[in-house]
Amino acid sequence: MRPWRLLLEEWPKEWVGFVSELPGCSVKGRNRDEVLARAPEAIAMHLAWLDAHDLPRPEGSGPEVRVAEEMAATAQGVGPLFHDDRQPMRLEEIEAVHRVGSAAVADLLALWERASEWERRTRSARQAGWTPSEILRHVAESDRWYAARLSPDVSGMALPDDPAEAIRRADRAFIGVVRAWWSVWGETVVEREGEQWTVRKVLRRRTAHLREHAQQLAQWLGE
Repeated sequence: MRPWRLLLEEWPKEWVGFVSELPGCSVKGRNRDEVLARAPEAIAMHLAWLDAHDLPRPEGSGPEVRVAEEMAATAQGVGPLFHDDRQPMRLEEIEAVHRVGSAAVADLLALWERASEWERRTRSARQAGWTPSEILRHVAESDRWYAARLSPDVSGMALPDDPAEAIRRADRAFIGVVRAWWSVWGETVVEREGEQWTVRKVLRRRTAHLREHAQQLAQWLGE
């Protein structure tokens, strides 16, 4: 069995690890050691999530975890482009990541529906930070932003006021942009606002972002 390959990003106030073989699986920590210590549990939880959604597990990896690459982001918020991000993707690989993303979006919508009574809570009983609707809106706007890393024209796409419709529209746009871009440009590296991107990096960052906010929404339900 091959170890899980961890891609480590060092940011000014935190470290983030992405498991290369598991799109959507990421782990954060205050430092490198904390990310490495938390990685096995994050992987186990993600594998259980895949099982619960009838999504296939990758074969031949685990249970050990090793750091495959380690790079620092800039103080201006520019994330690194790993060697792993430059690797070509097959169409079936892209579609597999889209299925993970679609399951994560479905989770977000289901959690948002279950947390829809948040407005009736007293302020003291509410979770700190964004409301469920604000979380969904943020995810929709982020999906549009990730799509625009490949196709800048998407940044002008209007999103509905309804957060559920907004996330659905942004999700469809993201999937369409990735498919269209890959069919023409493949693994081409592009630069947007000083940061380098590829299809693989966009998928890595976006899918992890979806899963991260599903966990945030679950906190509104005490899960």
